[in-house]
Amino acid sequence: MRALWGKAPFQFDLREVPTPTPNVGEVLVRVTGCGICGTDLHFLRVMNHEWTPLGHELSGCVEEVGAGVSRLQSGDSVIIENNSSCNVCDACKNGESRYCRDIWTYMNDQAGIGDYVCVPEISLQKYSNLTSRQACLAEPLTVAIDVTLRADIPLNGEVAIWGAGPIGIMACQIAKLRGARRVFLVGSPRDNPRNRFRLELAHEYGADLTISGDEDAVDEIMRATGDGVDRVLVTAPPNAIPEALRVCRFGGIVALIGLEERAGETVMLDINAFHFQKLQLRASHAIPNHYFPIALDLLARRVINTDRLITHTFHLNDFQRAFETATEPDERVGKVMIEP
Repeated sequence: MRALWGKAPFQFDLREVPTPTPNVGEVLVRVTGCGICGTDLHFLRVMNHEWTPLGHELSGCVEEVGAGVSRLQSGDSVIIENNSSCNVCDACKNGESRYCRDIWTYMNDQAGIGDYVCVPEISLQKYSNLTSRQACLAEPLTVAIDVTLRADIPLNGEVAIWGAGPIGIMACQIAKLRGARRVFLVGSPRDNPRNRFRLELAHEYGADLTISGDEDAVDEIMRATGDGVDRVLVTAPPNAIPEALRVCRFGGIVALIGLEERAGETVMLDINAFHFQKLQLRASHAIPNHYFPIALDLLARRVINTDRLITHTFHLNDFQRAFETATEPDERVGKVMIEP
């Protein structure tokens, strides 16, 4: 079987590896599709010291089940959690599985961009009424759900979102579902087709006002609201946090999912202003995975629209062009899929 590994600067190794055999409680899944995530691109930009398996936005079909597997059978369509809580540690047993630190993941030695993965039964969720491509969006949708829930949007509240990637775009719809009155989305400069297209998508997905990165986002949002917003979701790199805090009303909350390493991982805050404005900054590291049943239901009922977001699909053997497209500024790119 094939499995795609990578490291910086954008080096790839499509490996031939043995197809795993499921042990007790495990399931062999034939991959039917995998989305290219910003995290994959992040690995290819900064992880230059070791090879890393690529791909974690997976859909698949059950190929073989190991002994003791009772919920699934050959032929079932499934999505694969890339990080699952252990369900036995103190945090899990105390009803706080989001704080589990004994997490199981296939991402250390198995690539989602490949032919097969072998995972525990607990890491699989069956789905129906979706194509395999649509099901691949469940994972990034769970991330968008997580950061939106961390923000605790009040009914009729004003919301700003930094970042016009797939997670930020889907978060527009989720914020509206949570009762947001208006959503303002801040994206990259409108200086290429990719950035313009993503701002268009954000508007289609519920953003009332889209703001280009070459505009003064703070000024635009304050002019529209008068006194700022109740909540901010940062799906962009952390250097957006100072601006996000500046558009918060008294008592506002900023929820963060964007990340960066090396240059840009440190931000400076006016801690006095933060303190006296009674602001909050909440990290949303969506590991272990939660909310897959909700995500699959929203996708199946077309509450979250996938038609425009999925823009390109490539065969696994054409992985190089898939990643080039995902980073190409002259392409109208939403989500890029790879199918074995």
